[in-house]
Amino acid sequence: MTASRSGFTLIEVIVAAAVASLVGAAVYTTLVRQQQFYALASGTLSVRARLRDAADVLTTDLRGAAVATYGLPLLTDSAIEMFTGIGSAVACDSPQLTTATVGIPPSVLESGTTLTSILSTPEAGDIAILYGSPANAPDSGRWESIPVASFASQAVATACPAATKFTTAGDAAGGRRAYAVTLAAPPGPTVRKGAPIHFLRRVRYSLYRSSDGAWYLGYRRCTVSGTPRCATIQPVSGPYNPYTPPGAGTSGLEFRYYDVAGTELSSSSSGRSVARVDIVTRGSTERSVSVSGDARSVYRDSVVVSVSPRNRLR
Repeated sequence: MTASRSGFTLIEVIVAAAVASLVGAAVYTTLVRQQQFYALASGTLSVRARLRDAADVLTTDLRGAAVATYGLPLLTDSAIEMFTGIGSAVACDSPQLTTATVGIPPSVLESGTTLTSILSTPEAGDIAILYGSPANAPDSGRWESIPVASFASQAVATACPAATKFTTAGDAAGGRRAYAVTLAAPPGPTVRKGAPIHFLRRVRYSLYRSSDGAWYLGYRRCTVSGTPRCATIQPVSGPYNPYTPPGAGTSGLEFRYYDVAGTELSSSSSGRSVARVDIVTRGSTERSVSVSGDARSVYRDSVVVSVSPRNRLR
């Protein structure tokens, strides 16, 4: 009696190998397409995020810029300067006329009341705007602009003691810190206890080419005393498209300025007449991408926003 043998015939092996090859090819194609889609989606989202970053930063600072008082000191197609708010507070007591020092409350009070809000610590070269009103004619008050000489954290008992009524004994006991701002010159006698104070900083935003060859939105802090000078540029977001002259429609960052009548202003125009700024940011993926076998190409996108400063001439 002959024993039977189990196994696969040559035809079965060939058919199984062919089926496995087809399945493997389908899986590989799916993986490649998913990888291509992920690369495109990732690159697209990255470009859009960079464009939104620049638009958000510029929109926030331009809306709060003191255009009516200081204007926009620099107006070009790829750079802009403005005086933007970096903090606000109230004077704990009448300024010391001999030292031009003003005490302001802590940022956090035991009572939960907020009297001081500091977005960026004021430094020498920034501007303090103090509101002064005569005791016998409070409606005739005016704002005084004085450069900041120094800004320091001090004990509550020194800068804003409980006797001023802006703090309590609990603030001092809790270790909270008040602030003392020393001005370049004493404010007028109409600046008294409780006077509102705003802090402004001159800043410049511009499109610049970094050492890596890419183009970024850059930020510079500028001084206002003596000859205006700006510090080393710092990247804010990017990269964006390279700079191109106005009219080309491809520059990574582009500004346009208009007055209240909608007339476009040139770089030589008065910055105080600006009523609207149009901002365009443009970017693209670093590499060509494709989906589902389409031809590979660079993804390009842009964002356009119009900003009307709140503190502008009407």
